Amino acid sequence: MSIQRFEPNGKRLSHVLVHKGIAYVTGQVAADRTQDVAGQTAQVLARMDELLAKAGTDKSKILFAQVWLKHVVADFAPMNAVWENWIPEDALPTRATVEANLAAENILVEIAVQAAVGD
Repeated sequence: MSIQRFEPNGKRLSHVLVHKGIAYVTGQVAADRTQDVAGQTAQVLARMDELLAKAGTDKSKILFAQVWLKHVVADFAPMNAVWENWIPEDALPTRATVEANLAAENILVEIAVQAAVGD
């Protein structure tokens, strides 16, 4: 059984793990948390592009995305506007979006994905 791990974070987690043709990307949050939810979402999705590339895949192969928003009613539309500009129309994944009490007050969005690797 082959498991590839990328970008370990101490003894806690790997930011990306590939097993049996699926890349699992851990929940990502914005580095600059002074931005609004649209700015934070753009940062997270740019980071997602980097991590998917390390695993040998890209956003067109995302199978499932999980999105956590600090304020789902207020932030769902602005987050979606950034998401819709980022994801290819012919590669829409399944997705769940929920409100969550995130790890810090200034984290407005967190996103995790699973993507196919290879054909």
